[in-house]
Amino acid sequence: MTNYKISIVVRTYNEGRHLGELLDKLDSQTYRNHEVIVVDSESTDNTCAIALQHHARIVPIRKADFNYSYSSNIGVVNATGDIVCFLSGHSIPVKNSYLRDLNNVFNQYPTIGGCYGDVIALPDGSWVEKAFNGLGYLKNKVRGKGKGIVLERTIHSGIFSCSNAAAKRDLLLSHPFAEELGHGGEDIEVAYRMIQDGFAIAQIPELLVMHSHGIGLVPFLRQYRNWQEMYQDVLSYISLHP
Repeated sequence: MTNYKISIVVRTYNEGRHLGELLDKLDSQTYRNHEVIVVDSESTDNTCAIALQHHARIVPIRKADFNYSYSSNIGVVNATGDIVCFLSGHSIPVKNSYLRDLNNVFNQYPTIGGCYGDVIALPDGSWVEKAFNGLGYLKNKVRGKGKGIVLERTIHSGIFSCSNAAAKRDLLLSHPFAEELGHGGEDIEVAYRMIQDGFAIAQIPELLVMHSHGIGLVPFLRQYRNWQEMYQDVLSYISLHP
């Protein structure tokens, strides 16, 4: 088995509330061949101090330059690993074997270009986030029929969501995140390009993180509607850039 070096890219802006917990969890991983890169957009809280305490490498960008695509691409360019793992500053792996499980997946399934896991709400998440994410996790476990892994070759809303995803760095360099989609959906478009190249995307329910924003029912429903509109924007972008 190959012990791939894994570069964890964390996009941050004022993530002091949860970043320490995330980096503590990464420090406790049983798989040690990894690095942590924090792409920070001029945080004004203690985000950078926390990152330095955990010996993470900070790559600063201007807040005015931030979008999801740009910050992710900066992380990929600065990464030195074979695999790039994307976590938000408030995505906390549940298991200490998270990175080892990632390495195992890329060894076990050489035809995958990337993978993504499931999300459950943080303890301070809202009730609606806990219900929605919990039901989604159970649905994906059933879909996997106990095997835990589904190899996907068509895109859909939510595929390769970069609050909890990883991909081969060489593919991410060949297909950088489209900055035209930098406010959402850029991860779906990259999944499409990897599938075009003949790779599958692995959906892995047990690759689990806690992630939420603490929003109530009305803002959550608005966010859900925005996700659907964003997916249509991605399909339109792909049709114009086949």
